[in-house]
Amino acid sequence: MTMMEIWQKLTAGEFAGWAVLLLILLLSLIQISPIKLNPWDKLFTWLGNKLNGKVVKQVQDLWINTHRQTLLTFARECRAGVEHSAEEWGYVLNISDEYEAFCEKNGITNGVVRADTRYIRDLYHELSREHKIK
Repeated sequence: MTMMEIWQKLTAGEFAGWAVLLLILLLSLIQISPIKLNPWDKLFTWLGNKLNGKVVKQVQDLWINTHRQTLLTFARECRAGVEHSAEEWGYVLNISDEYEAFCEKNGITNGVVRADTRYIRDLYHELSREHKIK
């Protein structure tokens, strides 16, 4: 199909092509203009979320499970008398803060992890007062 034939079809009443072309041009102009309205960004963000939804969910589940397992393992080691460095304590306390904030934000409850987190914090305060964390 030549350019002339395309032009004749568009001018002969086929407005769909013009509408699409006008829409693309309009969205591009809005994207460039100083107004903080970015239709392409919104469109591509929406499309990316739709395409990557399962991956994001899997990564989130992995994150939750890793944090949960870290807290449970650390508490178990503490109960068994394993000593931990100050760096390990700092790491696990940060993990517990992140995990609790995530659970609160998403309405997740987990009594076992909550109890172990409380145990870890109480033990940390006790060992810290006694200067036993090295």
